[in-house]
Amino acid sequence: MTTNADLHEMSGKITPEGLQAMRARIGVLIPQPPPFNSEAHLDSIRHFCLGYGDDNPLFTEPGYAAKSRWFGLIAPPMYVTTMGETSVGKIPPNIRQAGAHALVGVPNYQSGSDWHWIRPIRPGDSIKMNYFIEGVEEKRSEFGGGKAAIVYHRKEYVNQNDELVAVYRYYFFHVEREASEKTGKYMKIEQKVYTQAELDEIDKAYENELRRGDAPLYWEDVSVGMPMPTMVKGPLTTLEVMAWHQGWGWGVFRIAPLRLGYLNRKRIPTFYTKNEYGYWEPAQRVHWDNVRAKKVGNPAAYDYGVMRTSWICHYLTNWMGDDGFLWKESDQSRKFNYHGDVQWVKAKITGKRQEGPNNIVELDIWCENQRGEIATPGKATVLLPSRERGPIVIPASAIKPTPLKNPYIAEAPGCIW
Repeated sequence: MTTNADLHEMSGKITPEGLQAMRARIGVLIPQPPPFNSEAHLDSIRHFCLGYGDDNPLFTEPGYAAKSRWFGLIAPPMYVTTMGETSVGKIPPNIRQAGAHALVGVPNYQSGSDWHWIRPIRPGDSIKMNYFIEGVEEKRSEFGGGKAAIVYHRKEYVNQNDELVAVYRYYFFHVEREASEKTGKYMKIEQKVYTQAELDEIDKAYENELRRGDAPLYWEDVSVGMPMPTMVKGPLTTLEVMAWHQGWGWGVFRIAPLRLGYLNRKRIPTFYTKNEYGYWEPAQRVHWDNVRAKKVGNPAAYDYGVMRTSWICHYLTNWMGDDGFLWKESDQSRKFNYHGDVQWVKAKITGKRQEGPNNIVELDIWCENQRGEIATPGKATVLLPSRERGPIVIPASAIKPTPLKNPYIAEAPGCIW
């Protein structure tokens, strides 16, 4: 198949025209391929949990979950990322043309996310999603040799009853590949070789992983500065990345094997580049291919930011127990998590309060690697039951979906249409 993908290899530049085209996309609904899961099912929920190392019976065992305050199995918070049917009205040619080729050929890295959960997903639920860009910012970046663009995305998930389930806001850094390769900031990082004592420490953390389960954690029993558990994730290998894909799917680029891969390459040829053996592979292979990762300025392949968010949520759902509710979470991917790295998930209580029916606990939470670097700083808001006020109240009516101007544009600030 003839393609111009090789012409775009490392050639993308951040230009005023590219930024203008990206800003023209603000508020315009983005159609997505069919989701990995069109309907929530106990098997796909279990597979998703296994993909990030979670065997919580609230999410994986219907008999156990039936006896919980939820009266049945629910999905973990991040399962919603596997769902979301989109239905977008025909976008006029002038709007499509204005946003065409925005920052084309410029590699991007998800660098932060902000989640707001409103109600859990249960087996049998179907989810529709509105997805649009809500902001574009030009910025300097050491990794990108001084030039970068930040593109802010928003996804709103609504169930079959037209009830808002979750709002996901996240942003990507777009950096020029040639500049990042020349900068070489991260190439000096050496891959860790673990001693037996260090491996024993990791095993001990896995052995002693806290899961509160059906023993309620009451708001009254939480205090600022109280001791908190530590969770371990890693060392990261190709197995962890492949296991993640088994539960999460392959992402919006729809990469696939064999003939399906060929058809996808016809659809988005610039996403495919030739590997060191001369045949085509997707750029996404930076997550499992060390050679490709080094080509773009990293010493080894690395994880996805959404994986680390799932690890943070795993920590929080284990800590709060079956009777709590993870309301909000935000984090930033400040450091790459390379193959061979270990992430230690830690947290501290920073505040507690009561607002209306809600018993709220605020936390700082982070992933810290074996080099002592905080790779992923974050914050979380958890709702807990109260001895005096009773069970949690799901905050299901406080937030509504963003209104639509028409079938293809949302009422987003900065939208020029």
